[in-house]
Amino acid sequence: MSYRGNQYSVPPELASAQVTVTRPVGGSHLDIVTASGITVARHAVAADGLGMIIRDSGHVIALEQVAIATANTGKPHRRKERIPPGPDAVRAAETLRGRRFHHSVTDTTETESGSTETTSDVIDLSTYERAARGRNTLA
Repeated sequence: MSYRGNQYSVPPELASAQVTVTRPVGGSHLDIVTASGITVARHAVAADGLGMIIRDSGHVIALEQVAIATANTGKPHRRKERIPPGPDAVRAAETLRGRRFHHSVTDTTETESGSTETTSDVIDLSTYERAARGRNTLA
């Protein structure tokens, strides 16, 4: 619940309920009251506009219990599991590619001069490390 630029906790079951804030003139606390007139929280007042969050430990514990009780601990839905492709899917992929599927980390290409060049999908970062050694500025 927001009041004068700060957030004050309420019990979880009242998180979206309309409540009233009452504060005695010059008082150091405020009360949060339901529409039926029941005081559900009393908090020390923070200075206006600080953006502070003032929590009651009982509200925090109750919120944790609600979160734990509603947490889904069951098996995830099948489409969210990481399942490797089966043989039919691999064959379909090979057909779409027009070639047999194989794992490779290198490619051989022919350059304009007729020589072959081997490139790799793996980048050796030690080359960059050696080049950067001794440098401690961006300039």
